[in-house]
Amino acid sequence: MILLIVLFLIMGCFSKSWAEEEQTYRAAPFPSSSEEGKPPPRALPPVTQPVPGRIAPSYTPPLEELLKSVSPIAYKAADKTALDLFQCFQLAAARWNQLKIDYQGILAQQAVVSQTLAQFYPQVSFLNEQSFQNSVGFAPTLGGIAFGTAPSTYFSLNSISGTWTIFNSFQNVNRLNAARASAAYSTYHMERDYQLLYANLASAFYSALMYEGSIAILNDQIDILQSLVNELEFRQKIGRSRPADVFQAQTNLAATVAQRENYKGFYNQFLALLTYYLGIPPEKINIKDTQSLPSTKNLEEYLAQVGSRPDVLAQVQLLRAQKASLAVARGMLGPTISVNGFYLLTHDPPVPNVWNVNVIASMPIFNGGLYTSTVRQQEALVHQVQLQLEDLKRQADENVRISFSLFNAAISQVVQLREEVEVGALYYAAQRDDFQRGVAALLDVLVALNTYQTARLNLFQAEMGARMQLVNLFVAAGTVPRNPEGSAMPVKKIILDSRTSETQPINSP
Repeated sequence: MILLIVLFLIMGCFSKSWAEEEQTYRAAPFPSSSEEGKPPPRALPPVTQPVPGRIAPSYTPPLEELLKSVSPIAYKAADKTALDLFQCFQLAAARWNQLKIDYQGILAQQAVVSQTLAQFYPQVSFLNEQSFQNSVGFAPTLGGIAFGTAPSTYFSLNSISGTWTIFNSFQNVNRLNAARASAAYSTYHMERDYQLLYANLASAFYSALMYEGSIAILNDQIDILQSLVNELEFRQKIGRSRPADVFQAQTNLAATVAQRENYKGFYNQFLALLTYYLGIPPEKINIKDTQSLPSTKNLEEYLAQVGSRPDVLAQVQLLRAQKASLAVARGMLGPTISVNGFYLLTHDPPVPNVWNVNVIASMPIFNGGLYTSTVRQQEALVHQVQLQLEDLKRQADENVRISFSLFNAAISQVVQLREEVEVGALYYAAQRDDFQRGVAALLDVLVALNTYQTARLNLFQAEMGARMQLVNLFVAAGTVPRNPEGSAMPVKKIILDSRTSETQPINSP
């Protein structure tokens, strides 16, 4: 009996020291990363733990909740106030000065077309002449016509004169072809600038989304690592964990916090870039992703669209303009036939009405090789543009092939990472079930949850990268928007009918 009493007293002392130790270990709850601002919905919502220093198993999320929160920005798809990529593109196009510069260039080329068309019509002018001379007797002349002896030192006249080029070896026709091709070149060049703006904006758009979502995932991971550190510290208190384990967990926590701060810097950088494109303050930018990854097409389907890429079409129009300019240069060696006329309306002192019509034909015989040198210059320019067009087609083909390979690789990576996330979630669920049955430690559950969060971060970043690669593929193939409606830029069909130019002569003697 005495022995039993002694044993009972010893156990009471140990239980008291254990309670005091646990009371000493109690501290204020660690600050959650969500205190920095209102975060998006998270896989691990911040909670008040009953025992500061240890995470309760009931607070670890179930498997279904984990799978629903794989993407930290999926909830934003239903946000009507958030801007998707195309809406951002419309805002960016409305304030992009390069597009406005391109449009002014198109207007200038249209004016050149009108100027060239004017050469097909007769040029008529009105003349009023007031003449003073120091003596009488000199015959006033106009257009080679003498009006007789001047009776005084003053005379005046009003007349109409005109000239009309009937034939000049199709020079005017080819000048019109060149002007129309130049206008089409400017228009296609503007459409390509639309596509390049779309590519640059998409890069900033998805980069900002990637860092926004990564920060949200790291916030979850920081909470998990903090719970892991607290669990290890508690185990060290009771002698079931080594100090090295605590230091390792604290190192991982510090590294993750540093990584989050680095991501915040990149996130603010791309917000500033979006501000540059959209004109919206960084703190008011709210974007969402509504693009779905399509099924992969064959490479030939993308390569077949390269020929209709705006920059390739622009180079084709430039080649047409150079060929038309070459025809103009060759036409300078041919004959020219023109008509000019003169009609005297009034004359003071009065004289009989005078009019004349002249038909003039001319053809160059010798001008020191000026025209032949011009022809050789234009031939060299035509060959140069032909080589540039071939090189552009080869580069476009290369860009499509590279973008296609990178997009397929990104899709394959996303597929594998999705499997990793699903397996990681199952691994966590198995550890959680084992813990509830008492065959696994809480430390194993937290490690499995941290592994899942790491896989979730890799998957999200890979998906954003795949979307950027998809945009690059569309830009390389030339299938992204050219002139979006609602972009505040004139959306007109400025390209003239190319068939009109093709029916006109180009080659001339």
